[in-house]
Amino acid sequence: MDILFSIGLIIFSIYCFFLVGIQSPTPTPTELGAAFWPRIILILMIILLFSNLITNLKQKKIEKINIFDFFKSKLFIGMLLIVFMTISMSYIGFITSCFIFLIAYGALLGEKNIIKLIIFSFIITAILYIVFQGLLDIRLERGIGIFRNIALSLETIILKIKRGI
Repeated sequence: MDILFSIGLIIFSIYCFFLVGIQSPTPTPTELGAAFWPRIILILMIILLFSNLITNLKQKKIEKINIFDFFKSKLFIGMLLIVFMTISMSYIGFITSCFIFLIAYGALLGEKNIIKLIIFSFIITAILYIVFQGLLDIRLERGIGIFRNIALSLETIILKIKRGI
């Protein structure tokens, strides 16, 4: 499984390496450009993945893969939750999608206390929102309809707090 996962990530990283170069504006002779650091990280990731691949092949950790067990695994369900969160974020916003994702992922990992899941999901969502929206000024997805109104209200509150009003 590690071997297939490493091969898949190597292919995806190579794709991202070229995509970053195509999507980024051409740098001037005096600057590194927007694609420089992402490409460095991708190169390091590819090197480490090759290292992991070679190590696994030397140890002959080749396992028989039952594809049906993979689809039933928590790993696959977690991947589906991430896909759901990514798709739903533009409609229901970061706050709601992150909150739902954290509750679902906590339940997937085996937490049975629902109250504890809700409280910790709320706290983690609030921390992430405050750090990214308030401290780093990174605009998070607001969603549409009532979710947009909630996000705009929270942004107004954070802005007032930052200004000291």
